[in-house]
Parts: sequence; C-alpha cells; structure tokens
Amino acid sequence: MLSDSQGRLQDRRPLSIIDIGSNSIRLVVYEGLARSPTMLFNEKMLAGLGRGIVSTGKLDPEAVTRSMEEFRRFRALSDQAGAEQMYVLATAAAREAVNGPDFIHRAEDVLKTEIRVISGRQEAYYSALGVISGFHPADGIAGDLGGGSLELVDVSGEAIGDGITLPLGGLRLQDM
Repeated sequence: MLSDSQGRLQDRRPLSIIDIGSNSIRLVVYEGLARSPTMLFNEKMLAGLGRGIVSTGKLDPEAVTRSMEEFRRFRALSDQAGAEQMYVLATAAAREAVNGPDFIHRAEDVLKTEIRVISGRQEAYYSALGVISGFHPADGIAGDLGGGSLELVDVSGEAIGDGITLPLGGLRLQDM
C-alpha cells in the first residue's frame, strides 16, 4: 500500500481531484493537503465533451459514454491509492450544455461523490491560485485556456483580482 512506502509524509491521507473540462478530464491523486502537495498519480483523458456544443447545445453523446467509463476507472484508481476524499469540479461544457445537469447526476452516481459545477469567475480564481502556488511572487495576468472557455485574472503577489471568462476555448472555436 502507498501509505507504507518509505519517504512518505506521515499522517497525510491521499486525496483525489478530478477536473471535468470541455475537452479533457483529469484525475490527480495527491499525497495530502499542503501548499505544494506531492503528486502520486496524474492521468488525463481527452473526452471532448464540449465538441459540437455551440451548434447542438448539448454534450457530445459518445464523449459522455466514454467519460462514464473513465469515471469508473478513476474511482477505482482513487480507491486503490487510498484516497479518503475526492473533489470533483466541472467547468464550461457542464455548466452550459442543456444536458449538463443530467451528465452531472450520472457522473455523481458513478463517482459516488458530489460534483461542483463552477462558474467562470471561480475557474479564473482557481487558476490564479495555481499560479500563486508556483510562481513567487506572481505578478501579471494569468490565463487559463480550455476547450470551452478562456479565463483571465489579475494576480499581484498573493492578491487575486476579479476574473473574467470568455467563450474562446479550443473546441468552441472549432465549432464556430
């Protein structure tokens, strides 16, 4: 088991984070909560949930099916790693698609946990936190380009300005 491995931090239980984006779904298992956590596992699936969303208003049906299969696998990987907590965030495609709420409900059943569908401003804020944790001192505008949207936010030291989200993701632009 991972928790018995030499060099592991004591009293830190692994946790999983899943990011459900318009183009990809990523699972990362971390050793525990810390400012700069140690990554134990990182895998990304190119799902393409947001493909065609501009023209249809819906998540791509084949991508939804593939995603549910991957969620089963991600749940098993998280359990195998001993992750006691799983945090799942969904972004642009899930919040904008007509069938987004149904997709989220199905995914929650498979993952056995709640999924937070975050706003564009929240997405910008979390992007800024990532920049702050990796760059000291951070100063400038941070951008996060995804499949369905582009988030921009001002970062100065540890101060985070108001972020904005623009409908300019890679998949979205292909669909226009």
